[in-house]
Amino acid sequence: MLECTAYLKQQLENIGWPCWSNEYSNTVFFKRPSPEICHEYTLALGYDEHFGGELAHIVVMQHVTKEKIDKFITALRAQQ
Repeated sequence: MLECTAYLKQQLENIGWPCWSNEYSNTVFFKRPSPEICHEYTLALGYDEHFGGELAHIVVMQHVTKEKIDKFITALRAQQ
């Protein structure tokens, strides 16, 4: 899970999408994408002024594969 967490964070950084995670955590926080993407990927939503306002996060579990991450990144790239 931590390998896929690091992969997700790296892919978000590669497309310039603001994100962060804590070391040894399987959660990646990032700038909230469109409502359509949030709904399609069932993203957990939040708000924190300190970290840039409207946020979303993914808890990377066993079912979150690199292939699913790549599909998610493709959707985000299309939104930019």
